[in-house]
Amino acid sequence: MKIGIDARFVGPEGTGLGKYTEKLIENLQKIDSVNEYVIFLRQSNWSYLNLKNKNFQKKLADVPWYSAEEQLKMPAIYMSQNLDLLHVPHFNVPFLYRKKFIVTIHDLIHHHFSQESTTTRNPLMFKIKRLGYKSTIANAIKRSQKIIVPSNFVKNEIISTFKIDSQKVVVTYEAAEEEYFQKSKVKIHFSQENLLKASKSKHDQLLYVGNAYPHKNLNKLLNAMMFLDLKLTIVSPRNVFSKRLEHEVKNRSLDEKVKITPYQEPSELVKILRSSEAYVFPSLAEGFGIPGLNAMAAGIPVVAANIPTLKEIYGDAAVYFDPQDANDIAEKIKSVTLSSKKAEDLIKKGFYQAKKYSWLKMAKETLAVYNSLK
Repeated sequence: MKIGIDARFVGPEGTGLGKYTEKLIENLQKIDSVNEYVIFLRQSNWSYLNLKNKNFQKKLADVPWYSAEEQLKMPAIYMSQNLDLLHVPHFNVPFLYRKKFIVTIHDLIHHHFSQESTTTRNPLMFKIKRLGYKSTIANAIKRSQKIIVPSNFVKNEIISTFKIDSQKVVVTYEAAEEEYFQKSKVKIHFSQENLLKASKSKHDQLLYVGNAYPHKNLNKLLNAMMFLDLKLTIVSPRNVFSKRLEHEVKNRSLDEKVKITPYQEPSELVKILRSSEAYVFPSLAEGFGIPGLNAMAAGIPVVAANIPTLKEIYGDAAVYFDPQDANDIAEKIKSVTLSSKKAEDLIKKGFYQAKKYSWLKMAKETLAVYNSLK
C-alpha cells in the first residue's frame, strides 16, 4: 500500500500538530518496512525530518496551510503520487481531493470558542474564515474513511456534533516527549534524600508552557497570581496573543511576579521545569494535554483545570481546580506548593502516569488503521 502523510505542520511553526506528525512518522519507521510512504513537506521544514528507511520518501509541497492555494494546489500534488491512502493529520483536507483518506481531528475547540476575541482578523474576515473552517471540517469528517482522535472525550464530541457512526472514530492516545524523561529517571527511586534535594532546588516558581489563546484561560491564572506569594513563568510563542497577555500582566501590576518568555528548546524547558514548584494548566478546553504529561515526566507536580480531557489523561496524578474561579486556582496551587507530602505524592503518581503513554503505541494503532483500509 502507498500511503501519503501531510507533514507540512512538522517543525516549530506547527507546534502541537507538528509534534504529533513528527512522532508518528518517526515511530512508523521503526515498525513498518512493508508499506510505501510519501511524506509531504514544505521548503522550510524539508530538512527537519530524518527519513532513514528506503520505503519513506519526501515530496515537496511548499503550500501554506489554511489557504486558497492549499485548496487549489494540494489535490494535484497528492494525486501525482498515485496514493492508496492519504493521512491528513488535521481537518484541512482539500475539497477537490477525491481519493481515499483519513484525518486526525485533535479537538473541536474552534466550535466552542467562536468569539471574535479569538482572532486577529477584522470581524468580516473572521466570519468568512469561520465559515471556511466549518465547511472544511464537515467535509473532512463526512468523506474520510476513518477519523483518528487523541482522547475519548474528543471522540464523543465528534460523534455528538456531527452525528456519525462511532465505529468510524478511533482513539490513539499521544504521549509525553522522550526528552523530558531523560533527566527525571532518578525520580524512579523516590528516596527521601532525593526528594529533599529536589525540593531545595525549587525557586518558588510556577510554570505554564503553551499558546496564549483565550481558551487557554491565562487571564484567570493571572487573577489567581494576585493571591499567591509565588512567581509565574509563561513560555509562549511571540504573537498578538502573548502581547495581549503582557498588557494584562501590566494591568494587574504583576510585572514583578509574572515573566513571559518565548518558546524554548526541550533541553532548556527541562531545566525550567525542574526548577519549578508546579506546572499549572488552566485551559478551558484541550484535545489531549501533552504539556502536563511533559511536566510529569520531568518530575514536577501538575495542577490542572477540572475539564474532562485533562481528567481522562492525567487521572489521579494531578490536583484539579475550577478554571473559572481564580480563588480556587490559587487555593489548589497552595495545597501543592505548601505541602511537601502532597507534592511528593503527585511527583510519584505523575511519573508513572506519563509512562503509561507511548508514541510507539500510537504509531502501531495508527498503522492498524491504515492496514484495515487495504
